[in-house]
Amino acid sequence: MEPFGYALTKPTFICKEFPQLIGFFHFHKFSFAPSFQLHFGIRLLNSDFPAPHLNGPSFHNLPDYSEDDESVRNCVQKLTELLINEGLSWVEDWVAPEKLISDNRSPLSEHDKAGLKRAVEIGADPKRVALSYRLLGIKKRAD
Repeated sequence: MEPFGYALTKPTFICKEFPQLIGFFHFHKFSFAPSFQLHFGIRLLNSDFPAPHLNGPSFHNLPDYSEDDESVRNCVQKLTELLINEGLSWVEDWVAPEKLISDNRSPLSEHDKAGLKRAVEIGADPKRVALSYRLLGIKKRAD
């Protein structure tokens, strides 16, 4: 996903920072089966919620894999296609702060909508931004 500006920030998170938010994809590997769940999400930088927010679509019927290389390649290919064909456009649909605040389909909670509005008007709280970076494994930028 690097060609699209996303980076692996934790073993199970691929993230991209936008103004006021982070778009991310989270992979959950089941411990009881050779398969994954995939979640899309938007994390408001100015959020005080203590978890990343799995607030986008979730995909549960992803291909299983086995120990052979072809099976693993097939699973990775299907996951990559899903990210490119659906994930990128879902995140891009929500990068405009105005839309996140006003659209009734917004993935943000009412609390986070208020936090976004505050961040746009007066700036984000540095402690909340640091929390967002920490939760998603993003190294703090040098300013």
